[in-house]
Amino acid sequence: MTGIEQRLDTPVRGTQRATQIAAMVAFALAAIGALLPGSVGRAAAVAVVSFIVAVPLLRVLSLAVHWLRMGDRRFAAAAFGLLVIVAAGSVIAAL
Repeated sequence: MTGIEQRLDTPVRGTQRATQIAAMVAFALAAIGALLPGSVGRAAAVAVVSFIVAVPLLRVLSLAVHWLRMGDRRFAAAAFGLLVIVAAGSVIAAL
């Protein structure tokens, strides 16, 4: 591997810990949503679905920024393109 390939292969700092915390938060919200009746349980259920959708998108965003800082514009553009496609789909779904 060349120097740039080694730099691009380095993991994004904090990603593993953030993913572990996200999994714990999602589990807690899911448990609250499943166990509590009424509007509190419903709100927790909506929150866990939103959270589960948002976490991978935030990870793609962090990778895009990482690749941009490392100088790999192609991967960064692909990641930003994916985020634009998801955003466009969300806007269309909301209409």
